[in-house]
Amino acid sequence: MSKGALEGEKIFSMMLPEYTGTYSTEWSDHKVWQGPSTGQVVFAATYIDTSAYTLDDLTLFPMGAILQDPGIYSSSATTGVVQVLDLITQSELTISEVLTSMANNNVPGMLDSDDDFTQIIWGQYRTYLGQDTFAGPANLFLPANGATFGSGEPTTAGRLWCYRIIITTAAADGDTLLIPASRFVLNGVVAKEKEMAFIMRTKRSYELRG
Repeated sequence: MSKGALEGEKIFSMMLPEYTGTYSTEWSDHKVWQGPSTGQVVFAATYIDTSAYTLDDLTLFPMGAILQDPGIYSSSATTGVVQVLDLITQSELTISEVLTSMANNNVPGMLDSDDDFTQIIWGQYRTYLGQDTFAGPANLFLPANGATFGSGEPTTAGRLWCYRIIITTAAADGDTLLIPASRFVLNGVVAKEKEMAFIMRTKRSYELRG
């Protein structure tokens, strides 16, 4: 029986909308963005559907990933730090566990994290600092540092989860926050593995979903 999915080099992408919100004990929801009931956190999650390859017993070998987020990070807050964490993972994450790790200066997949390294296909962490050189209705936040991480692990998962997590540190009631729209882009190769390698990888992907 012929297979429906094609092998070879692929480019996967998934977009998330901009965020515009106001703080009052928590950041307000906006489109797909939401946050905990209290706290200075807002996040958005979506996924890239790779189930067609899984059903045809094919494996995705990631080759590289980026996040495109052209635009301005700004807030009416005049002080503080904005932390930006972007992730592509093999399984759903528990946001509270991610936040606990970050409070201890760990991102998912690093030491003391609750998430396995192979679970994190790609990640990017950045810190933004507020400045008022170009002050207007809101203060511009500029990147101070950043790093990428992740395993790039081949996967047979039917979904690749994409997360954007934003953490502020000095928001007060009435403060606003603006995050630009973004696009996750993942380059990879879809190929057929030997049967035993595929079975073991599928088993591992299933375990990570738990």
